[in-house]
Amino acid sequence: MVLLGVLALAACTSGDAEGGEVTAPPSPPATSQTLTAQPTDEPTATGEAVAPPEMPAEAREQTAAGATAFASFWFEAVEHAYASGDSSMLSDLAGSSCTACDYVIDSIAELNADGHRAVGVSFDLRGAAAPPPDDRGTIVSMGLVESASHVVDASGEVVEESAETDLVPITVYVQAVEDEWRIFDIGVVE
Repeated sequence: MVLLGVLALAACTSGDAEGGEVTAPPSPPATSQTLTAQPTDEPTATGEAVAPPEMPAEAREQTAAGATAFASFWFEAVEHAYASGDSSMLSDLAGSSCTACDYVIDSIAELNADGHRAVGVSFDLRGAAAPPPDDRGTIVSMGLVESASHVVDASGEVVEESAETDLVPITVYVQAVEDEWRIFDIGVVE
Protein backbone atom coordinates (compact mmCIF):
# COMPACT_ATOMS: atom_id res chain seq x y z
CA MET A 1 0.00 0.00 0.00
CA VAL A 2 2.86 2.31 -0.86
CA LEU A 3 0.99 4.68 -3.19
CA LEU A 4 -2.44 4.50 -1.57
CA GLY A 5 -0.94 5.33 1.81
CA VAL A 6 0.75 8.38 0.32
CA LEU A 7 -2.48 9.46 -1.40
CA ALA A 8 -4.39 9.08 1.86
CA LEU A 9 -1.92 11.47 3.50
CA ALA A 10 -2.24 13.92 0.62
CA ALA A 11 -6.04 13.81 0.91
CA CYS A 12 -5.78 14.99 4.50
CA THR A 13 -4.15 18.22 3.33
CA SER A 14 -5.89 19.09 0.06
CA GLY A 15 -9.36 19.24 -1.44
CA ASP A 16 -10.43 17.82 -4.76
CA ALA A 17 -9.58 19.59 -8.00
CA GLU A 18 -12.93 21.35 -8.45
CA GLY A 19 -13.46 22.33 -4.82
CA GLY A 20 -16.61 20.22 -4.61
CA GLU A 21 -17.72 16.65 -4.14
CA VAL A 22 -15.87 13.93 -6.06
CA THR A 23 -17.99 11.08 -7.36
CA ALA A 24 -17.11 7.41 -7.37
CA PRO A 25 -15.83 5.88 -10.61
CA PRO A 26 -18.04 3.65 -12.72
CA SER A 27 -18.20 -0.05 -11.93
CA PRO A 28 -15.09 -1.69 -13.29
CA PRO A 29 -15.44 -3.94 -16.33
CA ALA A 30 -14.27 -7.54 -16.33
CA THR A 31 -10.99 -6.52 -17.96
CA SER A 32 -8.16 -4.74 -16.25
CA GLN A 33 -4.73 -3.39 -17.03
CA THR A 34 -1.70 -4.37 -14.98
CA LEU A 35 1.19 -2.03 -15.52
CA THR A 36 4.80 -3.20 -15.49
CA ALA A 37 8.05 -1.59 -16.55
CA GLN A 38 10.42 -3.40 -18.93
CA PRO A 39 14.09 -4.00 -18.04
CA THR A 40 16.91 -1.79 -19.35
CA ASP A 41 20.37 -0.85 -18.17
CA GLU A 42 19.21 1.63 -15.49
CA PRO A 43 20.16 -0.21 -12.25
CA THR A 44 18.21 -0.03 -9.01
CA ALA A 45 19.43 -0.59 -5.45
CA THR A 46 18.62 -4.30 -5.82
CA GLY A 47 20.64 -4.59 -9.03
CA GLU A 48 17.48 -4.89 -11.17
CA ALA A 49 17.26 -2.74 -14.27
CA VAL A 50 14.08 -0.79 -15.00
CA ALA A 51 13.30 1.07 -18.22
CA PRO A 52 11.31 4.27 -18.07
CA PRO A 53 7.91 3.75 -19.68
CA GLU A 54 7.13 5.36 -23.01
CA MET A 55 4.00 7.48 -23.25
CA PRO A 56 1.55 6.00 -25.75
CA ALA A 57 0.44 8.26 -28.61
CA GLU A 58 -3.17 8.16 -27.37
CA ALA A 59 -2.08 9.77 -24.07
CA ARG A 60 -1.14 12.91 -26.02
CA GLU A 61 -4.59 13.38 -27.55
CA GLN A 62 -6.76 16.14 -26.09
CA THR A 63 -9.81 13.87 -25.79
CA ALA A 64 -11.52 11.89 -23.04
CA ALA A 65 -9.69 8.77 -24.25
CA GLY A 66 -6.43 10.74 -24.27
CA ALA A 67 -6.99 11.96 -20.71
CA THR A 68 -7.74 8.41 -19.59
CA ALA A 69 -4.62 7.06 -21.33
CA PHE A 70 -2.53 9.84 -19.77
CA ALA A 71 -3.84 9.12 -16.25
CA SER A 72 -3.07 5.42 -16.76
CA PHE A 73 0.41 6.31 -18.03
CA TRP A 74 1.03 8.31 -14.85
CA PHE A 75 0.68 5.09 -12.85
CA GLU A 76 3.24 3.41 -15.12
CA ALA A 77 5.57 6.32 -14.33
CA VAL A 78 4.88 5.83 -10.58
CA GLU A 79 5.83 2.15 -10.88
CA HIS A 80 9.07 3.14 -12.62
CA ALA A 81 9.83 5.82 -10.03
CA TYR A 82 9.43 3.43 -7.10
CA ALA A 83 11.45 0.69 -8.87
CA SER A 84 14.29 2.95 -10.00
CA GLY A 85 14.24 5.69 -7.35
CA ASP A 86 14.03 8.26 -10.17
CA SER A 87 10.92 10.44 -9.86
CA SER A 88 11.91 12.99 -12.52
CA MET A 89 9.28 11.70 -14.95
CA LEU A 90 6.59 12.22 -12.31
CA SER A 91 7.72 15.82 -11.86
CA ASP A 92 7.47 16.33 -15.62
CA LEU A 93 3.91 14.92 -15.72
CA ALA A 94 2.62 16.83 -12.67
CA GLY A 95 0.85 20.16 -12.75
CA SER A 96 2.30 22.98 -10.70
CA SER A 97 -0.30 22.63 -7.94
CA CYS A 98 -0.58 18.84 -7.63
CA THR A 99 -0.19 18.23 -3.90
CA ALA A 100 -0.80 14.49 -4.28
CA CYS A 101 1.94 14.31 -6.93
CA ASP A 102 4.30 16.17 -4.60
CA TYR A 103 3.56 13.67 -1.81
CA VAL A 104 4.36 10.73 -4.11
CA ILE A 105 7.59 12.39 -5.33
CA ASP A 106 8.58 13.25 -1.75
CA SER A 107 7.90 9.68 -0.58
CA ILE A 108 10.28 8.36 -3.25
CA ALA A 109 12.92 10.94 -2.26
CA GLU A 110 12.51 9.88 1.37
CA LEU A 111 13.04 6.22 0.44
CA ASN A 112 16.17 7.22 -1.51
CA ALA A 113 17.51 9.31 1.38
CA ASP A 114 17.12 6.30 3.68
CA GLY A 115 18.87 4.04 1.14
CA HIS A 116 15.61 2.14 0.57
CA ARG A 117 13.62 1.05 -2.49
CA ALA A 118 10.05 -0.16 -2.92
CA VAL A 119 10.01 -3.54 -4.68
CA GLY A 120 7.04 -5.07 -6.48
CA VAL A 121 4.90 -1.94 -6.71
CA SER A 122 2.41 -2.40 -9.54
CA PHE A 123 -1.13 -1.31 -10.23
CA ASP A 124 -4.14 -3.03 -11.70
CA LEU A 125 -6.32 -0.23 -13.12
CA ARG A 126 -9.97 -0.97 -13.79
CA GLY A 127 -12.81 0.86 -15.47
CA ALA A 128 -10.93 4.06 -16.32
CA ALA A 129 -13.30 6.61 -17.86
CA ALA A 130 -13.60 10.36 -18.26
CA PRO A 131 -16.14 12.80 -19.66
CA PRO A 132 -15.01 14.98 -22.58
CA PRO A 133 -12.49 17.58 -21.38
CA ASP A 134 -13.33 21.26 -21.26
CA ASP A 135 -11.01 24.23 -20.80
CA ARG A 136 -10.47 23.19 -17.16
CA GLY A 137 -9.55 19.61 -18.02
CA THR A 138 -11.42 16.51 -16.91
CA ILE A 139 -11.60 14.01 -14.08
CA VAL A 140 -10.64 10.43 -14.87
CA SER A 141 -12.38 7.93 -12.59
CA MET A 142 -11.04 4.43 -12.14
CA GLY A 143 -10.60 1.59 -9.72
CA LEU A 144 -7.10 0.72 -8.54
CA VAL A 145 -5.66 -2.38 -6.90
CA GLU A 146 -2.11 -1.97 -5.63
CA SER A 147 -0.03 -5.14 -5.60
CA ALA A 148 1.66 -6.58 -2.55
CA SER A 149 5.08 -4.95 -2.25
CA HIS A 150 7.88 -4.39 0.19
CA VAL A 151 10.54 -1.85 1.03
CA VAL A 152 14.14 -3.04 1.16
CA ASP A 153 17.26 -1.37 2.53
CA ALA A 154 20.56 -1.06 0.64
CA SER A 155 21.52 -4.63 1.55
CA GLY A 156 18.23 -5.98 0.17
CA GLU A 157 16.76 -6.75 3.60
CA VAL A 158 13.00 -6.25 3.81
CA VAL A 159 12.20 -3.40 6.22
CA GLU A 160 8.48 -3.01 5.46
CA GLU A 161 5.80 -5.12 3.78
CA SER A 162 2.49 -4.09 2.23
CA ALA A 163 -0.34 -6.44 1.31
CA GLU A 164 -2.31 -6.18 -1.90
CA THR A 165 -5.14 -3.70 -1.55
CA ASP A 166 -8.79 -4.18 -2.30
CA LEU A 167 -10.23 -2.30 -5.26
CA VAL A 168 -10.10 1.40 -4.36
CA PRO A 169 -12.01 4.02 -6.35
CA ILE A 170 -9.82 7.00 -7.28
CA THR A 171 -10.06 10.13 -9.37
CA VAL A 172 -7.30 11.79 -11.35
CA TYR A 173 -7.78 15.42 -12.38
CA VAL A 174 -5.95 16.14 -15.64
CA GLN A 175 -5.64 19.44 -17.44
CA ALA A 176 -3.96 20.45 -20.69
CA VAL A 177 -1.03 22.82 -20.26
CA GLU A 178 0.36 24.06 -23.58
CA ASP A 179 -1.39 21.15 -25.35
CA GLU A 180 0.09 18.50 -23.04
CA TRP A 181 -1.79 16.76 -20.23
CA ARG A 182 -0.64 17.29 -16.65
CA ILE A 183 -1.90 15.71 -13.42
CA PHE A 184 -3.35 18.33 -11.07
CA ASP A 185 -4.87 16.11 -8.38
CA ILE A 186 -5.31 12.48 -7.43
CA GLY A 187 -7.81 11.44 -4.82
CA VAL A 188 -9.18 8.36 -3.16
CA VAL A 189 -12.98 8.38 -3.31
CA GLU A 190 -14.47 7.65 0.08
